[in-house]
Amino acid sequence: MSLEPRSAAIAKIAASAACNSLASLRFAITDAFSLGFSTEEIQEILTLAKDIQQQPVEHAAHLIAQLLREAKKEQHHVHSDGCGCGKHHA
Repeated sequence: MSLEPRSAAIAKIAASAACNSLASLRFAITDAFSLGFSTEEIQEILTLAKDIQQQPVEHAAHLIAQLLREAKKEQHHVHSDGCGCGKHHA
């Protein structure tokens, strides 16, 4: 899976801001400018990233736990002709 350049630039800026990685953030913003982002667009990305960063860690911990439970359930699924998932034909 690959992202188009603008989406990748947005992801890099947001991740760099969320991790407080100043060197990475400088690179990501410089890259975004070279892709034609305006100052306003970059500021909006940074504002959203900072807002997300302020969310309680419990939200992420809850989502991680839920995703891991779902993955675990998927592993224990027994495929049969009547299960309806379609994977027993693979």
